Amino acid sequence: MDPVAMIVAAVVAGAASGLGEAASQAVKDAYSALKARLSSRDQQVDVDPLERMPQSQAKQDSLAEDLSAAGVADDPAVLEAAREVIAAVAQEDPAAAARVGVDLERVEAEFVRLRDVVGSDTGVRGRDWKIRGGIDIEGASGGRSPDPR
Repeated sequence: MDPVAMIVAAVVAGAASGLGEAASQAVKDAYSALKARLSSRDQQVDVDPLERMPQSQAKQDSLAEDLSAAGVADDPAVLEAAREVIAAVAQEDPAAAARVGVDLERVEAEFVRLRDVVGSDTGVRGRDWKIRGGIDIEGASGGRSPDPR
């Protein structure tokens, strides 16, 4: 996944899951760490608008633009913090991960492989992909509730 898209996905997942009272401490901690890394890296990167409207594509695009301009995608600590949010949400709040789904935009990769993706709305959605090697998507479905496991 494109680093900027991954950071945006982590903020969306963190906002959808980590801001509620029912959120686990692991999700809250991971999301707080990501926000701290982002603000220490560049004070101009503001996740607040996306926190208020995590499903807004316009807010996601705006954050992606800010992240790109700040060069945040080159920061290994920010990328690791984003990965930790995504992992914590997937582990602790699978329903939030299902709401977010897999929505990839502006992906540039050698190869993309996605497995067993279930979304309550859309399984996998992508826009403006530049894939050189290939794409392998298996077991993707949308419009139904995810497996409660």
